Amino acid sequence: MRTRARRRSLRRAWRILTWPLSGHVALAMATGLACGIVDAHYPMVISPPYAAILGTLVLYPAMVAMWWRLNRPRKRGR
Repeated sequence: MRTRARRRSLRRAWRILTWPLSGHVALAMATGLACGIVDAHYPMVISPPYAAILGTLVLYPAMVAMWWRLNRPRKRGR
Protein backbone atom coordinates (compact mmCIF):
# COMPACT_ATOMS: atom_id res chain seq x y z
CA MET A 1 0.00 0.00 0.00
CA ARG A 2 2.81 2.37 0.81
CA THR A 3 4.62 1.77 -2.46
CA ARG A 4 1.45 2.59 -4.34
CA ALA A 5 1.23 5.99 -2.69
CA ARG A 6 4.91 6.61 -3.35
CA ARG A 7 4.50 5.72 -7.02
CA ARG A 8 1.52 8.02 -7.28
CA SER A 9 3.40 10.92 -5.76
CA LEU A 10 6.42 10.28 -8.00
CA ARG A 11 4.14 10.18 -11.04
CA ARG A 12 2.55 13.48 -9.99
CA ALA A 13 5.96 15.09 -9.47
CA TRP A 14 7.10 13.86 -12.90
CA ARG A 15 4.04 15.43 -14.54
CA ILE A 16 4.62 18.72 -12.74
CA LEU A 17 8.25 18.82 -13.85
CA THR A 18 7.80 17.76 -17.47
CA TRP A 19 4.62 19.63 -18.47
CA PRO A 20 6.19 23.12 -18.52
CA LEU A 21 9.21 21.75 -20.36
CA SER A 22 7.05 20.34 -23.17
CA GLY A 23 5.12 23.60 -23.31
CA HIS A 24 8.33 25.57 -23.71
CA VAL A 25 9.55 23.21 -26.43
CA ALA A 26 6.29 23.65 -28.36
CA LEU A 27 6.38 27.44 -28.02
CA ALA A 28 10.05 27.58 -29.03
CA MET A 29 9.31 25.53 -32.14
CA ALA A 30 6.34 27.76 -32.97
CA THR A 31 8.54 30.85 -32.58
CA GLY A 32 11.12 29.33 -34.92
CA LEU A 33 8.45 28.46 -37.45
CA ALA A 34 7.06 32.00 -37.30
CA CYS A 35 10.55 33.44 -37.81
CA GLY A 36 11.07 31.17 -40.82
CA ILE A 37 7.73 32.19 -42.32
CA VAL A 38 8.41 35.89 -41.81
CA ASP A 39 11.87 35.55 -43.28
CA ALA A 40 10.51 33.75 -46.34
CA HIS A 41 9.18 37.14 -47.42
CA TYR A 42 12.66 38.68 -47.09
CA PRO A 43 15.10 36.01 -48.36
CA MET A 44 17.88 38.51 -49.06
CA VAL A 45 18.49 39.09 -45.34
CA ILE A 46 18.97 35.48 -44.18
CA SER A 47 17.67 32.18 -45.47
CA PRO A 48 14.46 30.89 -43.81
CA PRO A 49 15.96 27.71 -42.26
CA TYR A 50 18.62 29.76 -40.49
CA ALA A 51 16.01 32.27 -39.35
CA ALA A 52 13.94 29.43 -37.88
CA ILE A 53 16.96 28.08 -36.01
CA LEU A 54 17.86 31.52 -34.69
CA GLY A 55 14.26 32.13 -33.65
CA THR A 56 14.16 28.86 -31.73
CA LEU A 57 17.57 29.08 -30.07
CA VAL A 58 18.00 32.85 -29.60
CA LEU A 59 14.72 34.73 -29.87
CA TYR A 60 12.55 32.45 -27.71
CA PRO A 61 14.99 32.31 -24.75
CA ALA A 62 15.32 36.10 -24.98
CA MET A 63 11.53 36.45 -24.88
CA VAL A 64 11.31 34.16 -21.84
CA ALA A 65 14.07 36.07 -20.06
CA MET A 66 12.31 39.37 -20.74
CA TRP A 67 9.02 37.95 -19.49
CA TRP A 68 10.65 36.72 -16.28
CA ARG A 69 12.34 40.09 -15.83
CA LEU A 70 9.13 42.09 -16.33
CA ASN A 71 6.91 39.82 -14.21
CA ARG A 72 9.05 39.47 -11.11
CA PRO A 73 7.12 39.01 -7.91
CA ARG A 74 7.18 42.21 -5.93
CA LYS A 75 8.57 42.25 -2.41
CA ARG A 76 5.94 43.19 0.10
CA GLY A 77 7.60 45.52 2.56
CA ARG A 78 6.20 48.33 4.59
